[in-house]
Amino acid sequence: MTTESSSARQQILETASELFYQKGIQYVGINEVIAASGVAKRTLYRWFPSKDLLIEAVMQYRAAQWISWFETAVSERGNTPKERLLSTFDVLRDWYASPNFRGCPFINAVLEIADASHKAHQVSINLRESIRQIIMQLAAEAGVKNPDFFSRQYLLLIGGASLMATIEQSPEGATFAQTALSVLIDANIGASG
Repeated sequence: MTTESSSARQQILETASELFYQKGIQYVGINEVIAASGVAKRTLYRWFPSKDLLIEAVMQYRAAQWISWFETAVSERGNTPKERLLSTFDVLRDWYASPNFRGCPFINAVLEIADASHKAHQVSINLRESIRQIIMQLAAEAGVKNPDFFSRQYLLLIGGASLMATIEQSPEGATFAQTALSVLIDANIGASG
């Protein structure tokens, strides 16, 4: 694989990722991706023989970027595991408030693609599990009783905050979720000590 070829693949992924996110997966055709990315049709089809394969690759690309961003942003905030747990919603609030926020791309994809067997669904499931693992680790470090159960409760909070941000076009859901998270943390730390 040449650098030029790898660069074309990257350009396709970045372009398709942005188009899918801004317009919706179902509303973006292959020809629009080709035109916007500036690659030849043949090049796109060499890398992604079908739209479903392109969708899957975009979802994997986006999930890798998102989890890396989230983990780094959380690790840079707070001095203790408890502070970092709470800071997750500071990080999310910043994301929700960004001018190009159009909802969680993973929730959007699952809602757009009705076929639960589509690989985009599995990418979203895997990302949620990655988030859960980060939270479970922080919860264990913070002394939370039953970090596994706690991390599943957290997923409800992040899902609710993300939907609220999407529907209401406001980052306020992160504040509400952060308040609920603080109560959960205190209740679960108190239960163990």
